Amino acid sequence: MYSFGFEYPWALILLLIIPVFYYYEKYLNRINHIKAAKFSRIELLERALEGKTDYKKKLFMVLFTLAVITGVFAIARPHATIEVMVNPVRLMLVFDTSISMEATDMKPDRLTVARDTAVEFIKKVPNSIKIGLEYFYGSSYVAVSPSEDREKLLSSLSGLDLKDLYPGTAIGSAIDAAVNTLSVGKTENNKLVIILLTDGESNQGILPLDAAKIAKSEDVKIFTIGIGSREGAFVRGGFLAALDEGTLIEIANQTGGKYFRAQSKNDFRKIYKELRSSAFSLEKKEVELTVFFSAVSFALFLMVVHFGIAVFRPVF
Repeated sequence: MYSFGFEYPWALILLLIIPVFYYYEKYLNRINHIKAAKFSRIELLERALEGKTDYKKKLFMVLFTLAVITGVFAIARPHATIEVMVNPVRLMLVFDTSISMEATDMKPDRLTVARDTAVEFIKKVPNSIKIGLEYFYGSSYVAVSPSEDREKLLSSLSGLDLKDLYPGTAIGSAIDAAVNTLSVGKTENNKLVIILLTDGESNQGILPLDAAKIAKSEDVKIFTIGIGSREGAFVRGGFLAALDEGTLIEIANQTGGKYFRAQSKNDFRKIYKELRSSAFSLEKKEVELTVFFSAVSFALFLMVVHFGIAVFRPVF
């Protein structure tokens, strides 16, 4: 994310030079037409003016406008605030693929909403962040190891659908597998992050809070996202898909992360927007752009002078 502004915004009033110049240019045109009436063969002069300078005149006006805009911007001292990486980040997206994700309290279903918004999120994550992907239900498996390659990651996630859902929810085992994956190839200054998306309560494998202790010992932060309505929803077999919010909150608190609740597509988007700043090692840095705009303006004014000579010299 970035923002753009000026140290001296009042200087932008100088942009009024542009409409003043256009008015003056039209005034000169009228004067030229009056002078042209004195020629005995006016059509020869018009042909010379239109044929030789028409395209140059248009180009001159465009260049002049751009030169003034960039020049005024330089005077106003432009600056941009950008987000830069402080430490390298290794991230695991741990995605629940249990049967309860077919619940329709989100339209068309929980899985589709969670999948589509996760794809949107990944596309916006800085390329320098290494992202991996893990699916879990009664067991878990790492589909993509952390890397900067987004193609395999997006291909795997985009292909996920309801036929890929299975019984069981092993949150603790999923966390343990993600921690082990992140630990491979990490360096001293790496920031390790897990984003855990689930709509159920753990009923198999390692206890979630035990896995959270392991994550904490490895300096892994876990951000948990609870999916679905607070009332829950019935799924195949007549079971009510309930969410263990207490455990997810405790997992996040133990590891220095944060818990979020997602009940709609809009909730997911807000969560992912916040995660960009809270989960990643990003800090805001202000960049001065005056030199850049000054250089561009100077180059444009040189071109304006070149075409100005061709446009406004007398034609006889």
